[in-house]
Amino acid sequence: MKDARFDDFIDRLRSECDIVSVISEYVPLKKKGKNYWGCCPFHHEKTPSFSVTPEKGFFYCFGCQTGGNVFNFLMKIENISFFEAAKKLAAKLNIPLPEKEKSPAEIARERELAALYLVNEYASEFYHACLTKTNMGRAAREYLAGRGISDDIIRKFKLGFAPPAWDKLAQALTRRGLTEELLLKAGLVSARPRGDGIYDRFRNRVMFPIRDARGRVVGFGGRVLDDSSPKYLNSPDTLLFNKRHLLYGLDAAFRSIKESGLAIVVEGYMDVITAHGFGFTNVVASLGTAFTPEQAGLLKQCSVSQVLFAYDSDAAGQNATVRALSTVRERGFNVKVVSIPDGKDPDEFLRRHGPEAFTRALSQALPFVDYQIQQALESSDYSTLEGKVAVVSKVLPVLASVGNAVEVNDHIARLAQKLNIDESAIRTEYGKYIHQYKKDKIVNKGNNINSHLNFVKFAKGPEAATVAAERQLIRLMCDDGALIPYVQVQLAVDDFSDGARQEIVHRIFMAYNTGENLEPAVLAMGLSETANTELSHIMLIDGKCADVTKVVDDCLKTIRLARLKALYEQHRLKADELERMGDSRFQEELAESKRINDEIRKLQQC
Repeated sequence: MKDARFDDFIDRLRSECDIVSVISEYVPLKKKGKNYWGCCPFHHEKTPSFSVTPEKGFFYCFGCQTGGNVFNFLMKIENISFFEAAKKLAAKLNIPLPEKEKSPAEIARERELAALYLVNEYASEFYHACLTKTNMGRAAREYLAGRGISDDIIRKFKLGFAPPAWDKLAQALTRRGLTEELLLKAGLVSARPRGDGIYDRFRNRVMFPIRDARGRVVGFGGRVLDDSSPKYLNSPDTLLFNKRHLLYGLDAAFRSIKESGLAIVVEGYMDVITAHGFGFTNVVASLGTAFTPEQAGLLKQCSVSQVLFAYDSDAAGQNATVRALSTVRERGFNVKVVSIPDGKDPDEFLRRHGPEAFTRALSQALPFVDYQIQQALESSDYSTLEGKVAVVSKVLPVLASVGNAVEVNDHIARLAQKLNIDESAIRTEYGKYIHQYKKDKIVNKGNNINSHLNFVKFAKGPEAATVAAERQLIRLMCDDGALIPYVQVQLAVDDFSDGARQEIVHRIFMAYNTGENLEPAVLAMGLSETANTELSHIMLIDGKCADVTKVVDDCLKTIRLARLKALYEQHRLKADELERMGDSRFQEELAESKRINDEIRKLQQC
């Protein structure tokens, strides 16, 4: 249920705040025309590409494509939630926070989360004190010193030591008034098998507090000091702790990553700690070898443009790298792989060879496709015919994922030279693979063809003219709500080529139909981060034009033509595939493609 008081509070914040004044506290801005410009705080640049438009209340960076309203800016620059950004803005404007009535369940959950954060913080302090202030921690201190970990790094990451006794932590925390039930929920202790009490989960281990991006302790990792097993032990899943949603060291690396636009991802705690000790402060760990989409999302929030993976050089690390690359590429990052020489992990390599050697390794990182090809070459004896065939078979799916024909041709040429075979042989196999790949994707091996109707829609990406027309039309609708019904009867939301612009248009149509406020800053409040960024970009377009009616009609025509051409290509390809399969339905598809083509010609003649 929506809270009207909170909505009014947000509207008041938005209307009374001066976005230029807020952003100027973080970024020096200079006025040029109607807008203000400065160097983007979310990526490194020397020439200002960061623009703020006070009239509409948006910011947008043409360099890293980050944008939004004043709330989005505070969320990104401070790494805080929307509510925290609203509280911060309210404090600046001396506007009191509304008292929101909460349900008993909400109150209970907030209390439980607060208690879990508190008990984890207490546990972190206990472990840290055991390491730094007691004789119990002497062996752990010697172990860390032997690994080159300084006192400064111990303090920075608040490393600790779990005593070997069975219940030291449990006793210390229960004496502070914390219940056994809370310790169990936090994953700090385990219940005795007979049900007669609890015992510490972590014993005789160096302790690594695991923090979320905001620096709150949500769990722990512990490493043994000897060769006992398991070598590493993590907290179990709790309300706060889930490895899929965390990156170790992100709280310490956040600002460095945001400023450089570069994140280096390693596997383990010691890799991160050692790297930071040597000055590589943009390093985080994936808490093991499984890099998840949720972790990629965390990097996205840091405005990362490039990700370097520096996993261990053993077989497990290399396999994990391949899986991670696919996960991150889907998020649109520029991904490269760092090869650690001598089969070492980053921790050992840095301690043995120093920061200069690690910097060289980073500079020699391989792009995604080059790394995959290198792995294929190293995994087969390509001096034999069987080996050459194996390498080509492994490389074909990688090449199929590349969207640029020039890049594919270059890889094929270099691979042919490496394998000492004719380029045409690889091109033939590549052509066969692509044909089958498309066939499988379009017709799913002959089953459920209609479920793939939208496969080719804007498959090559919309043309620049279409994108420009869509943005111009949205800008004009934002400037003049009277245009909305005229556009609404001629275009559907799906006629727009991009998901973000579809979301914006849907929001505009819904707001108009329900009589909501059509101000862009208000519309933005109901949009996703991606759509908000796109709307920010659109609002920086010059909306002035001599003949609005003609511009609107031209935009409508461009968008409809793009949609019809995509539909034509879709039905043509379907007809081609059905005919090859011997399916008589290809004639229906041909007829439909002809009808669409006729409609395209008529529209072009208008």
